[in-house]
Amino acid sequence: MKIGILSMQQITNYGSFLQAYGLKSIIEGLGHTVEFINIKPGEQLPQYRISRFHKIKLMLKRLRVNHPIKQFQCTLKLHKRFDSEFKPELGVRPDRNNSCFDAVVIGSDEVFNVAQTTWFGFSTQLFGEGLNTSRVLSYAGCFGATTVTKLRELGIANRVADLLNNFSAISVRDKNSSDVVSALIGKQPEMNVDPVIAYGFDMEVRVPDIKDNYLLVYTYPGRMNNPDEIKAIREYANVKGLKIVAIANYFDWVDEVVTPHPFEVLGYFKKAKCIVTDTFHGAVMSLKFNKQFGVIVRDMNSNKLTYLLQQFKLDSQIVKSPEELGKVLNSEIDYNTVNNIIKNEQVKSVDYLKKQLG
Repeated sequence: MKIGILSMQQITNYGSFLQAYGLKSIIEGLGHTVEFINIKPGEQLPQYRISRFHKIKLMLKRLRVNHPIKQFQCTLKLHKRFDSEFKPELGVRPDRNNSCFDAVVIGSDEVFNVAQTTWFGFSTQLFGEGLNTSRVLSYAGCFGATTVTKLRELGIANRVADLLNNFSAISVRDKNSSDVVSALIGKQPEMNVDPVIAYGFDMEVRVPDIKDNYLLVYTYPGRMNNPDEIKAIREYANVKGLKIVAIANYFDWVDEVVTPHPFEVLGYFKKAKCIVTDTFHGAVMSLKFNKQFGVIVRDMNSNKLTYLLQQFKLDSQIVKSPEELGKVLNSEIDYNTVNNIIKNEQVKSVDYLKKQLG
């Protein structure tokens, strides 16, 4: 069958690339052909409307660092590589792709998150509307910071419920998303892991040629700038004799900044002595490769990140204060339990997609 995937593959983000690649690979492994569908922008909701100067404000916020020119150069390099290399390699087309599909899979990533300021706004397409197919389902979709209360405040709860009722099957990846679906349509959705966990990536991982032992910092622009967090990271690295490496973001307190291929990002996680992250996919890649790691949970990603760590019995890896970082990074992790959960979830994911796609 010809399957369309509607996801966050257009976003310049390593996690978004890897989850899209993982889902595409799993579905192709079931014998189907796969194409990506680009997002059709929708209504700009009042609280999250993009102003004329939104991109400028966002850039200024991200450049609010000690060396804005170097950060700008890192950001520019990242966007250039994604646009010229990574997205074409993934199969992202410049057009929207209105082809006819036997089925369309929406997900993974925050495809259902309307409580954020984005260029695509409240895209009803991400909830299955207007797609050239007779069968729409989701895989590990996520509402992110969007709750039932937030949908009601925005006046779109009934609209979203109507759209979800048209799905052939619904799969989400976290408890908040499950709660939203069950509250809106009275049905319990399937729960599946992010494709970065569901897919093996054994053949894709590219281990970097780096001889020093290192602590990996994985975050986004404008974050990881708390002086106490920085001090704790530097002190831990110094005590352990570790180089500090950051991916795609310039910090004057790290030893090296790299802008690698997404498969090399997996390699940097795999080879790291330990990892400090405040992102969902940073935690995903850390547990996937059985690493020592610490997670700083932010308000913006608390729902999905807290559930992920609870799901894999890794609550202990949450860094509640900078003073706890060393203790968390040194803590013993029961990876036998984690790996058993991963294996079970991988089977569950393939079974779900096999059942829904045939």
